[in-house]
Amino acid sequence: MAVRHRVCAACRQPDRCEQHHRGQRTPPVRHSKRAAMLPLPTVSGKLLRDAAIYLAATLVLGAAANVAPGRHLAWWGKGFEPPQVGSDFVFIDAGSADALRASLPRVVFLDTRAAADVAASRVPGALAIAYTDLARQLRRPLLERLRAADAVIIYGGSDEVDVEQLLAQELRRRGLAPPHVLVGGFAAWLAGGLPVESAR
Repeated sequence: MAVRHRVCAACRQPDRCEQHHRGQRTPPVRHSKRAAMLPLPTVSGKLLRDAAIYLAATLVLGAAANVAPGRHLAWWGKGFEPPQVGSDFVFIDAGSADALRASLPRVVFLDTRAAADVAASRVPGALAIAYTDLARQLRRPLLERLRAADAVIIYGGSDEVDVEQLLAQELRRRGLAPPHVLVGGFAAWLAGGLPVESAR
């Protein structure tokens, strides 16, 4: 007796489909692999354009950070590791830094701001130092003073601490204990109403 074939509602094949009609006498018909393939996702031109713009902006901003006056950064391609908190430096807030200054006899503050800013107002006794001029400034007398200090505290003008971290790392390479980096810089010191002096 002939078997009447109907169209399977699930797979759109005659009822010889082995998945939905097991046990039929007629040989099963396997589905085409092409029919089972899912469509590949497409990337829109807008997404590619946005990614290209983002990459270009990152490169431009990175280059600008290295040419800005007083903010020259190290090039990690020379084999140096980025500064690490704990091993290269320790963060300290303005109140704790002032407490160290008042309680220990040999606390050295290093001011990385522009020379004119340091001369106008600074932490009492702070020494001006430029990261871009370390070869000239980090001579034996200053290094000996820093090594003998109870604590070395580095600060800049604001909460940007990239240069201060790099300076701390360089001092670590010269054999010093991890210096402190002042959180918020000189702006935080002023905001706390802490003492200042003028070098003029």
